[in-house]
Amino acid sequence: MPGAPLGIRGFSHVCVRVSDLERSLAFYRDGLGLWVIFDVSLDGPGLDAVTAGSGTRGRMVGCLVPGSGVTVELLQLPAPADAAPRSRPATGYTNISLTVSDLDAAHRALEERGLRPLQRPVEVGGVRMFFVADPDGTPIELIEFPDGARSSAEHNGVRGDDR
Repeated sequence: MPGAPLGIRGFSHVCVRVSDLERSLAFYRDGLGLWVIFDVSLDGPGLDAVTAGSGTRGRMVGCLVPGSGVTVELLQLPAPADAAPRSRPATGYTNISLTVSDLDAAHRALEERGLRPLQRPVEVGGVRMFFVADPDGTPIELIEFPDGARSSAEHNGVRGDDR
C-alpha cells in the first residue's frame, strides 16, 4: 500500500504493565541496571482515552537501557474488578531482549543480585542468550551477538538507514 512515508525515525520504547511497580522497579533498575529517567503519576482524560477507563489513575516509570536511547516503561494501572486470571497468549508480545557485551558475566551478575535466570546461556542461530523473568513473569532475554554487534540487524549486516 504505497503512500506518503510515516516518517518513522527509530524505536522509542516498550511499555510493560506491571502489578506492583515498586517490586518491578527493583528488578529493572537494581537487577538489570536500567536507569530511571522519569517517574510520573497518570490520570485525566488522556489516560482515560488510551485505557478505555473512566477516572483511571496510575503511575509510569521510564527506565533507559544504557547506551541505547531506548526506554522500558513500567506501567501500573488498577486491574478491572472483573479481570480474569491472566495467562500468556500464544501470539503477540513474547519478551524484551537486551543486548549485553558479555553474556556469562551478565548471568553471574544477576545471580549475585539474587535473581534467578531461567537457564544457563545457550546458543541459538549463532547468538548466545538466556532468559530471566520479571516479578510478573514477563520474560527478559539477555543476548550476546558475535563480533560485538549490538542488534540482530547489525549482526546481519543491516544498518538503520539501509533499504
